[in-house]
Amino acid sequence: MTPVIRRIRPDEGPRLRAFRLRALANAPMAFGSTLAREEAFTDDVWRQRAERGASGADNVTFVAEQDGQWLGIATGLASDPDLPDDPRPALVGMFVLPEARGRGVGATLVNAVVDWARQRPATALSGGPARANLWSTPPQSRCFRWCTI
Repeated sequence: MTPVIRRIRPDEGPRLRAFRLRALANAPMAFGSTLAREEAFTDDVWRQRAERGASGADNVTFVAEQDGQWLGIATGLASDPDLPDDPRPALVGMFVLPEARGRGVGATLVNAVVDWARQRPATALSGGPARANLWSTPPQSRCFRWCTI
């Protein structure tokens, strides 16, 4: 069965926290943050992240879900916070569970962020804060063979 790719819902802050912390524990080099830093975030921070990802114009968070379980996540930002002069939207926070890799989940999440970026309209997408580690995990290395959208 193919997972459903959907925008996060505003009330999914607790799920976002659990999934993000799992991602940081599983692939710490793939992110521009640390597990310890994000474990300290309050519930309000997670609620705000989910709300912005659900309905914000300047960022979006997509989840890949199958049978109620999140398999992956990817966020798009209107601009890369580390490159304020770069006009390209950024793909950040991408993670696919190890057991769901190799099934196209990562590519489908990237495509969802690309479609969102095209609506801005953008002609390219940057790799986000973990640029230096972009190639560190298989989903990113396969999905970032292109530079323009």
